[in-house]
Amino acid sequence: MAVDKTHAPDRSGFDRLVHEAFGNEESKLYGVVSNFVVLVIIYSIVGIIFESVVELHEKYEAFFRISEYIVVGIFIAEYAGQVHVTRPRRKYIFGLWGIIDFLAIAPSLIQWLDLRQLKIARILRVMRFLRLMRIMKLAKTVTADYEKTKGKRSGTLKMDLQIYFITMFSVLVISSTLVFYAESGQENTGFTNIPTSMWWGITTMTTVGYGDLTPETIAGRVVAGITALCGLALFAMLMNVVGKALMSGLFGQEDEEDEKRSAKAGDADSLLSVPDRMAELVSLRDRGFVDAEEFEAKRSELVSQI
Repeated sequence: MAVDKTHAPDRSGFDRLVHEAFGNEESKLYGVVSNFVVLVIIYSIVGIIFESVVELHEKYEAFFRISEYIVVGIFIAEYAGQVHVTRPRRKYIFGLWGIIDFLAIAPSLIQWLDLRQLKIARILRVMRFLRLMRIMKLAKTVTADYEKTKGKRSGTLKMDLQIYFITMFSVLVISSTLVFYAESGQENTGFTNIPTSMWWGITTMTTVGYGDLTPETIAGRVVAGITALCGLALFAMLMNVVGKALMSGLFGQEDEEDEKRSAKAGDADSLLSVPDRMAELVSLRDRGFVDAEEFEAKRSELVSQI
């Protein structure tokens, strides 16, 4: 679901800074904040993976705990910033990305509360899996970048590869974590931590299946089946990306077709752009984001383009 991140006519210095950081995709600050959040996401995922190793968790427990406080604090600040700049706010809060952002921080917030007396420690342990929803935020960033470059030939292969590797990494981490939690209750299980489970994930996704690690629970086998099917889909996706790159590099046919499609899309956009922009302007005025003077000025500008 799309959300509207608009600019009000007058803002305080802090409010303007928040909108530059989270609402104005053309600003340098927005790019810096987005790249920083991506780095924090990667750091937090790596931390979750290594924290599952008992030896490392016991030795560096304080480090993992402090890191979690910092990472969750950053995600809370980002979530608050997104809510602040989005109008109407419910579109973000109850939208896909808003729910994902909330699920990324909810388990940590619940764990900070002393709920041991309620005897739900096992439930909280499983809920730690929801922290991996942070990985979906990487897809959000790539999707935004793809929208900017989909009309350009340059960078298409790079974007396709980014989407492929993020999808592959997401499937690997999520499936390995799921099978780790599914099998961790079994005696003498080989799924002792997430890094070990990731080795199983790689062999399953590539359909090699050495057999050194085999899930025994029903839940683990369901995860294994889904992982294998995802591996086949990822292989087909990779062949499509490589095939397009080879056709474009060797024959140039793909580039010519892209030019024709881009030209047709540009013609269609030129016919629809003014009415669409007019409708959006009216919507902004009705919601109070554009005053009467600014509305008339922009309306006159759009009318002159017809």
